[in-house]
Amino acid sequence: MKKLLILIALLSVFATSAFAYDNPDANSRDESRWTTMTYTNIPILKILESSNGYAIIYQKNKIGSGTTVIPKAWAKGSVDNPRKMKIRVIDSTLKPFMTIVSDGGEFKRVILNVPKSKSNSVWGVVPNSKPLDVDKTDLSDVKL
Repeated sequence: MKKLLILIALLSVFATSAFAYDNPDANSRDESRWTTMTYTNIPILKILESSNGYAIIYQKNKIGSGTTVIPKAWAKGSVDNPRKMKIRVIDSTLKPFMTIVSDGGEFKRVILNVPKSKSNSVWGVVPNSKPLDVDKTDLSDVKL
């Protein structure tokens, strides 16, 4: 019985190796199929919410900080004008960050990876006396 099981195991290994197909084109790198899309992950220090947007304070390459404004209207999209902002909920143990996606150097969208709970220390509120200037089309003001 043991010899029969060993024989079946050897035959199955031989059959698998004999009929395995090695496709040399599967692992080749064809530059015509490469994309020009890139992304940048930036740590978020503070998010200040307003009625019409978010003021983001982010970390600049471990030296200093910068600020930018993201309109809430970017979260809404249509067929003609796709949305430029997406908010992803992360676990409270992770640090918040934003991902800026660009295609050939042109801004496509921003993804805010933040905790859901507004009681988290990363969330804050912009005072009503200081309205945000949300008339922008891209995040060209983000300097790392």
